[in-house]
Amino acid sequence: MKTAGRILLLVVTAALAFSSAWGAMRTIRKADERIPAEVYARYQAKSGRARYLLREEDGFVAVYRSGENRPERLTDIETPLLRRADRAMLEKGIPAEDLGEVLSLLEDLGS
Repeated sequence: MKTAGRILLLVVTAALAFSSAWGAMRTIRKADERIPAEVYARYQAKSGRARYLLREEDGFVAVYRSGENRPERLTDIETPLLRRADRAMLEKGIPAEDLGEVLSLLEDLGS
């Protein structure tokens, strides 16, 4: 009887640990899939003044001049390696007012 009780306790403890871990993983995944509105709003507010736009091109981060269809520069930053939130922002396009801001954004994405 002692052994059966210990086995039952072990099974219940393992089930609770699995349930907790599963719940934690689901919240992490959900939080990473969306772009917080306040974060993207900060970039979107600049879109009228933006001279550059960062987007994804063939699996890499590309720099476009505003209004252009072809990238001015294709970087070596691979988009599949980026966080989901960064990839989602690149899908919408990340506006930058000047070259200094482009370089700062590329540094952030590349690190």
